[in-house]
Amino acid sequence: MSEKIMETQEKLKELGYFASTELAKIVLLFNEAGKKSKKSIPTLLLEGPSGAGKTFLGESFAKLINAEEVFVQCFPRMGNENFQYDVDIEGVIKQEAENSIKNGVLLQAIEKSKKGPVVLVIDELDKARPEVDAFLLDFLENGRLTTGTDTYKKGEYPIYTFITSNKKREIDDALINRSKRVIIPRPERETFLEILGLPQDHYLKYIYDKCPEFSIRQARQYLEDLDVWGVEFDTDALSQYIDLDNSDLDVHSLAELKELSQLDSSSLEFNIPTLQRFAVPIYEQSGEIWSQIIKDGHKSDFTFFTRGDGQYDDTLYAGIDTLQQLKLIQQYYGRDFAYEGWFEYDLPGEEFNQENIIWAANKNDQYGTRFGIEVDGENFFKIAINHGNTFVYLDTGKDLTLERFSGQKEENGHELD
Repeated sequence: MSEKIMETQEKLKELGYFASTELAKIVLLFNEAGKKSKKSIPTLLLEGPSGAGKTFLGESFAKLINAEEVFVQCFPRMGNENFQYDVDIEGVIKQEAENSIKNGVLLQAIEKSKKGPVVLVIDELDKARPEVDAFLLDFLENGRLTTGTDTYKKGEYPIYTFITSNKKREIDDALINRSKRVIIPRPERETFLEILGLPQDHYLKYIYDKCPEFSIRQARQYLEDLDVWGVEFDTDALSQYIDLDNSDLDVHSLAELKELSQLDSSSLEFNIPTLQRFAVPIYEQSGEIWSQIIKDGHKSDFTFFTRGDGQYDDTLYAGIDTLQQLKLIQQYYGRDFAYEGWFEYDLPGEEFNQENIIWAANKNDQYGTRFGIEVDGENFFKIAINHGNTFVYLDTGKDLTLERFSGQKEENGHELD
């Protein structure tokens, strides 16, 4: 990469625009083209998804070269006359007919080019009527504008034109041939987070992965909403920008991830008793089930206890401490069996894969307990490690089930049998 390209890239970044190497190269050549051309107007036709930063590139370029910016937002059925003349609202309000019309953006750009370089941004040209494309050709090719019997020519300074399109309609081939067509893609995930000033492990990266239409503009608005409300995650705010009912995004999992990430900035200390374990009560109606479990030789696989003093509460419980025990008991209770708690990951001969775990930055306590969250595709599971033993938090009420957890493990070659 040449020093000039790197310098262009860095200057754009200082202005808040994160350009790829290829785009920085285009911007550099575009700038040089304007310096060399005496008559024609260099033009970039920017296409890409809404919110990708097309308009912002034109605004950033104007600041980069210290040029005057002239901007026009196209609207449905906008015609040639709107580029030549504009309505002066103040003159209309005062009912001054002679002051009710002012120069349009093309005339403004021509007049300003007599004093210094100009950047003309024509935003969303695809909303204007198709005949506008042909109307712009003479202006871009020869730097002139004819209105009736009058002809205006650009000054000695360059005019750079940025035309953006969201492809609501096809742009005329003649205008495309007169321009350099540039596709502005959605930024890469890492760049997406960097633009927003967020760490690379922020939960918005999962929204980025699952929602291709979620733009930088929407992300900024969402973060501003959170800042106003003083929270770091809110489903109602998110639903303003994403159709949660029809997206692949597991919002509940995001909430779990956000809950865990709050530990990241805290000095909370945890110990092993905070790992709530699960126990199933053995009532009269489930007595037959446990009789069969014992008959099948599994009595020694469980710990039985009571929580009362035997006088007021003599309910017998079976501790379900491990994934092995949980899977075994499901075979007797069925798939509708409800559970919630921390279960030890006890796969014989297998080490727990920690590659996909994001660890919370809390301090380990005297028991050495660490907390994190394992991320694998759509699945998010709280993880704890204590004295070399790994625990996973499961909750059928939140669809954090053994089936989901075991499904992703089996994909990695682990079996829970």
